[in-house]
Amino acid sequence: MKRRSRKERKRKNKTKVCGLTSLPDEVVLNCLAYVSRLDLAAFGMTSKAHRSLATSPWLWDCRCQMDCIEPSYYVCLHIFAEPIPRWFILHPVQRRLKPIDSYAYQSPESGSSFVVLAWGIYIIGGLVNGKPTSEVALFDCFEHRWYRIPPMKMARTSASASRIDNKIYVFGGCGDDVDSSNWAEVYDIDTLTWDFLCVPTTTRPKNIKQSVVIGKKEVYAADEDGQSFSFSPSKLFVSCGKTDSKPGDRHDWCLIGRFLFSRGPRGTILWCLPDELDWKEVKGLEELQQQQLVEYGISKLSKKASYIVIFWNAQPLGADSLELWSAEISLRKLGPDIWGKIEWSGSVYKLDYPLTDSNRVKVVYAGTAFT
Repeated sequence: MKRRSRKERKRKNKTKVCGLTSLPDEVVLNCLAYVSRLDLAAFGMTSKAHRSLATSPWLWDCRCQMDCIEPSYYVCLHIFAEPIPRWFILHPVQRRLKPIDSYAYQSPESGSSFVVLAWGIYIIGGLVNGKPTSEVALFDCFEHRWYRIPPMKMARTSASASRIDNKIYVFGGCGDDVDSSNWAEVYDIDTLTWDFLCVPTTTRPKNIKQSVVIGKKEVYAADEDGQSFSFSPSKLFVSCGKTDSKPGDRHDWCLIGRFLFSRGPRGTILWCLPDELDWKEVKGLEELQQQQLVEYGISKLSKKASYIVIFWNAQPLGADSLELWSAEISLRKLGPDIWGKIEWSGSVYKLDYPLTDSNRVKVVYAGTAFT
C-alpha cells in the first residue's frame, strides 16, 4: 500500500469539519441561544465562522422564541473636548464601562432624544453645529451596529419622544413658531415612515420638559410651567389638572412600579405618584449624598429592572483625574415614605488624562436593552 506524503495528510486534515460547524444550523442556534451575552462575545472572537454565528439575526430570533434574552445596560458619555460621544456597555460582573462602537455622526452637543426598543436604541434629532437636525439613527444592541433611519420631516432638538406599540411619537423641539400641523410627528417602525400628527394649538403642552410612558399605552408629560398632560393615540393631549410641586427640580423621569422618580438638587432623589405630582425625597440615602454629590450633583438617573441607577462625577482623594461613579439603589415603600438602599456603588469609568477645568463627563444616555 502506498503511503501518503506528509503534505497529503496535512491537506486532508485541513478538510475535516468538527465542532459546531459540523452540526446543522438549527441545532447550533438552539445551543447558542442558552449562552450568555458575554460568553457569546468571547465565542465570536475565536474565529470568523463563530463571529458570524454569534451575530446572526436568526440567533436573536431564536433567543426571543426561547425566552433567553437578557438585559444589557448601555451608557453614552460626552467627554468634553472630544469630537463625538462615546458609547459603552456596563460589564455586569466587573461593573465597569466597556467601550463599544460609537456613532460617528452623533453630535457632542446636547438635545438628542432617545427611545428604546427591546433590542435597540433610537437617537432622534439634536443639535449639529448649533442648529437642530432631523437626523435619526438606530443602535442595534444585538449586533452592536449603527443604522441610519429615515429623517424626520422637521428638525428638532430637546423634543419629547416616546414609543407606544410599534410607533414613536415625537412632540415639540422645533421652536414656538410652528402650527398644529407640524408640532408633532409619528414614526411607524414597521413601514419606516414619518407622518405629521395634528395637535391643536389650544390643547398641546407648552414646551414639554419631561415625559414618561405609563402602562405602555399612555404618555404622561409636564410642560415648562409644571402643568401635567396625558397623551394616547386615541385622545391626543388632555390636561390632567395637576401642577408639578417642584417644576424646577425634576430631571430624568422614570417609572418604577406605580411611582415616578426623578433626580433633585444637592444629590437628592425625588418620588411622587404621577396623578399627584407632589414630589417627596427618597429617604435613607444620606451616606450617598456625602460622596461628593452635594458638590457635583447627580448627572444622570435611570432605571435598571426595579432599581434606580445614578451617576455622578467624583475626584477621589489624592487622585489627579476625574472619575465617573455610579450606584444601584433598591426601593421600599414604608408608610407614607419611600426608602432607598444602596446595593452597590463605585467607580465605573476613569478619564484617560489629567483633570483640568475643561475636563468633564456628562452622561448623555443610560438605559437597558435586551440582547
